[in-house]
Amino acid sequence: MNPLRTTVVMKTDISGSTSRFRELLAADLQALLGQHRDFLARHAAEHDGRIIKAAGDGFWLEFPSVTGAAKAAIEMQEALRLAQLNRGDDRLAIRIVITLGDTACQDGDFIGEAFALATRVEAVTPPDEIYLTAAARLALTSAEIQIALVKSFALKGYAEPTPVYRIEQRHRTRIIADTYILFSDLCGFGRMMDAGPTSSAVERILDALDELTRGTAQELGGTVRFNLGDSYCTTFTEAAQAIAWAERLTRSWDAIRPQQQFDCTISVGIHRGTLYTFRSFLYGRDVWIASRLQSESAKLIASGENGIFVTSAVREALFATPLHNRLQPVVLPSPPAALAGIEIYRLRNDVLD
Repeated sequence: MNPLRTTVVMKTDISGSTSRFRELLAADLQALLGQHRDFLARHAAEHDGRIIKAAGDGFWLEFPSVTGAAKAAIEMQEALRLAQLNRGDDRLAIRIVITLGDTACQDGDFIGEAFALATRVEAVTPPDEIYLTAAARLALTSAEIQIALVKSFALKGYAEPTPVYRIEQRHRTRIIADTYILFSDLCGFGRMMDAGPTSSAVERILDALDELTRGTAQELGGTVRFNLGDSYCTTFTEAAQAIAWAERLTRSWDAIRPQQQFDCTISVGIHRGTLYTFRSFLYGRDVWIASRLQSESAKLIASGENGIFVTSAVREALFATPLHNRLQPVVLPSPPAALAGIEIYRLRNDVLD
């Protein structure tokens, strides 16, 4: 057995996963857990943490400091909420426990009191909460992380009641400035719904759309903020990335439409501005502009066409690039108040070199 060493241990667990995962195909479940692992590893690495082993749908991680682990935990939960806006009860939620204690590696497995205590505390941790043991609480930099005593629990295997603390997450509006806000939606999906489609047809369309939307966003560095049915809100930090995502999405959709017999096209509206998030709520004037741009410009799309429309704020960011020359001005028949005075452009379907 290797020598003992004092370690900051984090345990994560997806709440309510048993019933939810039972409905997934094996391949879908494996993909979901793989994405979740990558998500945790990415946020942990920002605070010098790493995953040390899997535990069902949860993971064990280690960090060099309790404060770093606490910051990573807060960011994990915040990012998870922001990535699942308007998902309601269908969203993924995790509980997190942070402990501090001596650990060791024996026969390829990790052992120690910190692991045993974390398992017990996890059983009393609600979804979306971060609980700490007394030892972790004492090592925390209190000026940076606010904590409060939950209570002392009678935990199995412990003679005395064990005090447990929680991180007080002070939810405040988060401002995401100078970002590219995209709204995408299927054209013709409403007409198809009015015609009374089969459930299998709706499922095939929405599954294919979700896979393309999220897959291309991840590849190009975008963030899917929320989706409602066939509508998605995605953000990017660069104008070229936003356009590249929109083009790849529409072209990929065109590639699968004939074989899948999807009688729907896609319209995309892109605006540059600031968005605000509070808990699971996304708001702001620029969000409304991007949303109205997509819905109004969709009226300009001929049957069987896709359409990518941008505001002048996006076009200005593309000045002196090939994309700038591909943007042609369009006029909305009856622009709503949200788009009053805003110049609108449509991206030509030229093939880039």
